[in-house]
Amino acid sequence: MKYKKNEGAKIGRKERIWYEGACYHVMARGVRRQEIFKEKEDYEIMLMILQKTQEQIPFELNCYCLMTNHIHMILTTRDMEIGKIMKRFLAAYARNFNAKYHYSGHLFESRFVSRIIEDDVYFLEASRYIHLNPVKAGMVNEPVVYPYSSYRSYMETGSEGNSLLDRSRVMNCFRYDPVERYRKFVEDGVTHGEQKMLIQTEIGEDDLWHGQSCFRLFVDFSFHISYNARERRERRERRERRERSIAL
Repeated sequence: MKYKKNEGAKIGRKERIWYEGACYHVMARGVRRQEIFKEKEDYEIMLMILQKTQEQIPFELNCYCLMTNHIHMILTTRDMEIGKIMKRFLAAYARNFNAKYHYSGHLFESRFVSRIIEDDVYFLEASRYIHLNPVKAGMVNEPVVYPYSSYRSYMETGSEGNSLLDRSRVMNCFRYDPVERYRKFVEDGVTHGEQKMLIQTEIGEDDLWHGQSCFRLFVDFSFHISYNARERRERRERRERRERSIAL
């Protein structure tokens, strides 16, 4: 296995371990714990930019959760190091966010947080931790209700509805009926307190990230999503127009 130093790392910063195929739990958060999404359209724009980044720098997205003031992802690199992927992705979203709301300055903290994942046990625990983030924050009672995570896609029998996502590593961890067994793993109260605390400590997240600001902003708009055919068509048309206007 060939390891590569993170080129351009600043003095005093710990260099990230990277090699082709390296898998990471990644978190990026708003500067001074500020919201990085103001309305539901912002979540959609971030996912579009993530997809455009994936098209330009191929990587596997194993799971994600977009919270109001931070994001979690598990992604597996190919031939490009994690730092370059995240820099392009976060910079593109920040540019679009600042232009939309007429802001200037930094949107995210200066450096995203990452923890390399080297075994399936930690991989599964991290995916559960990510998918339960909205439940922990008091935003929903069940993770499948939250619209801005990959958990819904995992609960579907097919993955055609989410071209961003690669579900294969999670599904391959369960030999029979993988969707139902993963659901039970995430939802059925399997004891994981020690692993949860380990992940929370290593990724640098504390309970303050899941306070009233998350809940307040979420309830303002998230429960008013309509799934009738007319609105789906209108959303798709708006999304296509925005996608054409977004420049990385």
